[in-house]
Amino acid sequence: MSRRDLLLAPLFEAALLVIAAGIGWAVHKPLIFASLGPTAYELVETPERKSAQPYNIVVGHLVGVLGGFLALWATDAWHTPPFSSGAIQGPRIWAVALAAAITVVVTLLIKATQPAALSTTLLVALGSMQSWQDGFYLMGGVLIMLICGEPVRLWRLRMKEKQKQAEEAWEKG
Repeated sequence: MSRRDLLLAPLFEAALLVIAAGIGWAVHKPLIFASLGPTAYELVETPERKSAQPYNIVVGHLVGVLGGFLALWATDAWHTPPFSSGAIQGPRIWAVALAAAITVVVTLLIKATQPAALSTTLLVALGSMQSWQDGFYLMGGVLIMLICGEPVRLWRLRMKEKQKQAEEAWEKG
């Protein structure tokens, strides 16, 4: 890893998170949440991964939100206190398991794997963000991350490719 990467990677990742948080602050909506951290990391650090591509980010998180809602409905956990209230109750445990299974199966089937989507589905299943309005906020944060992060991802891809070519040229002598 180059010194340049050690400087730029954390700056870009922090900037993406600050942008989402700043927009959320400006509009008084929760547009920043835990699963955006790994999403920012993938956009900046691993831009070559399929899971960092726009389709995977948007569809993966959307499946996570919908999987969480489906699990809440199927387990009737909507009316169970959220995990953040101190103790987790049975319906929430089943909602978590079902939401995770739904998210993984569906993202694999539609080739939209996105590891951070599992965090998103847990936010819903655990009750941290379980209203339909919260679902829109979750997806709004994802779209902000993608809109601001995709140019960074493409730039990082080009930089990594140039670095790889330079290393190959160096090895050839």
